[in-house]
Amino acid sequence: MSKRMGRRAFVGGAVSVAVATGLEPVRAARPAGLPPAERRRLRAAVDTIIPAEGRMPAASAAGGVAYLDGLASRDPAFRALLRDGLRALDARAKEATRRGFAESTAVQQAGILGQVEKADAPAGFVAALRDAVYEAYYSNPEVWKLIGYRFRSGPRPTAPLEPFDPQRVARVRGMGRLYRETD
Repeated sequence: MSKRMGRRAFVGGAVSVAVATGLEPVRAARPAGLPPAERRRLRAAVDTIIPAEGRMPAASAAGGVAYLDGLASRDPAFRALLRDGLRALDARAKEATRRGFAESTAVQQAGILGQVEKADAPAGFVAALRDAVYEAYYSNPEVWKLIGYRFRSGPRPTAPLEPFDPQRVARVRGMGRLYRETD
């Protein structure tokens, strides 16, 4: 006589076998966050790109480090580029200042980042870092408030625009043609 096993019985049996044998559940193969030393270097690098000024926070205070760390944990190619680039920054800092990148002064960090960018080693690191830092910073709603950006939202796909003010373009309209007619 054939006995069919229900879903609950199967799952319950599988769990009891796993518990009895001490098996751990399988976890997604996603790397953990950056180690503390790399996070310190990353914090220094993002704050070199967007430092605090006036009422505007530095990139790390606006969540830049967490954003890049999360991006690196989801994108293996970015993670490898980020880790190689942070090592390059630290190596260059130790040559120039006898201290690590994170322990160097802000002026030294800016110079070192510029040197690594000029050398482009690892290739594309500074450009990728800069783009990711800008993305993290300028997609933060708290930064939007500080720069006066108002996100347009509403029930329709496109919210209504503010009324047009012709004074905003009066200076440009008063200028001569900035183009040439062609046939």
